[in-house]
Amino acid sequence: MFHKSDEAIHSLSIGEFEKAKSLYSVLLDKDPEDLDFISGYFVASYWDNRLDLVLRTREGKDRGKLLLEYFSLFESEAKKRNIQHTVAYSTCLRCILEEASNHLKLAYGWEGANALDTDALTELAICLIKIGDYKTALEVLPFSDPASRLSPHLKFYLAEAFCMSSREREGKEQYLSAFLDDPGLFPVELVQYAPLRQLISEARNVVSEEEVSEYVAVRAWQTRIFLTDRIASEHESKIWVNEMNRLLDALRRGAGNEFKVKCRIQQYAYAIIEMAPQNLFRDAIMQAKQILKEI
Repeated sequence: MFHKSDEAIHSLSIGEFEKAKSLYSVLLDKDPEDLDFISGYFVASYWDNRLDLVLRTREGKDRGKLLLEYFSLFESEAKKRNIQHTVAYSTCLRCILEEASNHLKLAYGWEGANALDTDALTELAICLIKIGDYKTALEVLPFSDPASRLSPHLKFYLAEAFCMSSREREGKEQYLSAFLDDPGLFPVELVQYAPLRQLISEARNVVSEEEVSEYVAVRAWQTRIFLTDRIASEHESKIWVNEMNRLLDALRRGAGNEFKVKCRIQQYAYAIIEMAPQNLFRDAIMQAKQILKEI
């Protein structure tokens, strides 16, 4: 049985889904409660049923986009069925994402950034990060925003790619900026950067899953992960002060989720203390320090 299990995993890793499905069927007959076998049979069946259409689709952009479209549906279906993220699941995930990224990279290589629209470039970058190809992701990400100014959502991906490519300074600054924009967009499951992984693990012992990103954003300041010598502009600092005061008012009125509001107030307070120009924002810095004592 152990041999068949290894053979099934290998079949998933190289995209032989029909063979993997057959092997998992035999394994399930012998042990119908095994989570890896259940997961393996599900993923093998899902992709075996779609493989013919994938292979009939033109190589490059068309096939890559189709694979990502199917992959999105695959994740939704797996979640609906409560399929566990076992070895079989992760093996199949890597196989599909590598194939999708290879075809999108083909299109990118043939025609450059113009070969893919913004959504496809974004999907390619995220796909590359999921499989650990951070170098190529960094090449693609600047092209994924037509205004050359990344959205808060994409900043998190760029930050992760920087941090995992020995460019931590740039990565930390991107993370800092992204968390200040909207910590709710933090892609918790995608993060491999060790300091943040540690904070995520800590958060899950303290708060609910929905509050993890807010908790991590504050703890990253408290543990000095976001320590920077960059001085913010006057305009940027004014935005933080205004947001901090707006949220303080909301907290006093009891508006919104109290934990979330407090976390975001603390984020702005730390940013003001650490980065606002002291000669221009002395009063705001003192206010921020007082707020951190009280919250």
